[in-house]
Amino acid sequence: MDQEMNRLSLLSLQVEKESIGSAFHAKETYEHLKEYLSGPTIPLTKKRTITIIGGGIIGLMAAYFLQKNGFSVTILERKSFGAAASGRNGGGVLALGRELREIPFARLAIEIWDALELDGIDTKFVRSGNVMVARNEAEKQNLLAAHDLYQASGLTVKILSANEMKTIVPDIFPQINMGLLSETDAQSYPFTTIKSIISYLKENGVKVIDHCEVYEFKTNQQVIEYASTNKGNYQSDAYLFCAGPWTTELCNKLNEEIPVLPRRSQILVTEIMKKRKIHPFVAGNSIYLRQTHAGNILFGGGGSWETNGYDVSNTNFAIEFLTKKFIEIFPCYSNKQLIRAFAGTVELTRDHLPYFGKINSWDNAFISAGYNGHGYGMSTVMGKLMAKSLSGYFAGKVNPVETTILSNFSVGRIGQKVGDQYV
Repeated sequence: MDQEMNRLSLLSLQVEKESIGSAFHAKETYEHLKEYLSGPTIPLTKKRTITIIGGGIIGLMAAYFLQKNGFSVTILERKSFGAAASGRNGGGVLALGRELREIPFARLAIEIWDALELDGIDTKFVRSGNVMVARNEAEKQNLLAAHDLYQASGLTVKILSANEMKTIVPDIFPQINMGLLSETDAQSYPFTTIKSIISYLKENGVKVIDHCEVYEFKTNQQVIEYASTNKGNYQSDAYLFCAGPWTTELCNKLNEEIPVLPRRSQILVTEIMKKRKIHPFVAGNSIYLRQTHAGNILFGGGGSWETNGYDVSNTNFAIEFLTKKFIEIFPCYSNKQLIRAFAGTVELTRDHLPYFGKINSWDNAFISAGYNGHGYGMSTVMGKLMAKSLSGYFAGKVNPVETTILSNFSVGRIGQKVGDQYV
């Protein structure tokens, strides 16, 4: 194995650019957000309608919490619900690996996922833990530094010895002798989750409309009056854009430049293994993987080598590359058959932060998009935050975390476009 190259999959945290002070700030932010979300729901003075454009997990979770807050909700999806990245991802519900500024949201998201089953939503959610493995000294030092920062941020993490690694992941390559574990991280099954939450929404009065493409918006001054689609016009008090990388196209119809870049990410699936051998989510050596509740091992990855765009075909290069990396850390699985391959579209923003909140020039247009491959796991907390924010907006209440926390995700941060650059 390479003794110097850093291939720590899913580690967005740049330890050399962070400080313990930033970690303590992340812990305080978590406490403030939790207090805000745990507070009483702001009652609507009258029935409010909202149209969500985009039927992925972000839009579905927003609808789930908005209807709980008393909104009348319609969701418009251009194709099939959950057909893009939301149904084509690794199913990780993770905090370990995230940047410090994401940690408060990731921790709260896991807690909210835990509660979905109270409404009968079948997510196959389990707090399996999440292990990052180091293959060489450079990666080991990186994980040791990450451990200290994550501990200070409030995330419970543990350094694993070689013996502990063998206990938790018994078939891993024996020369991998160090790992970093978050026991509270979790995994879920995207297909079941999407199907179950749609059933719940329909049963609770949410209008769920697929193969419905928005052509244009009828506006009056700074207000959207209705969305014009191939299935008629949809008039609402507010509009929420949750269309992933397609959000850019939607916003262009309102003369708003909100750049979200699409990139392909590919995943491979092995045959079913009768005995469950990999319990936690595992990341390292340029891939991530988990063993599903059915027994298949699902592994994938991506990065700058992938194609930018909406192409979701699989490539020979990715199959060879990902399989090679998988076998390097699990050589005893070299005889397992691959039975399926699929790809999804990851949405990327320039600064790797999502867009969340009101769209600049429009009084009743809002956005939740650009989650940089973290949208599936983050969907619960961002859905609950959007519902809470919109309830306050219609009640004329000042959002106590708007300026201090949520403003970091404002679309206003991207600046003005000059040529091909935003300044």
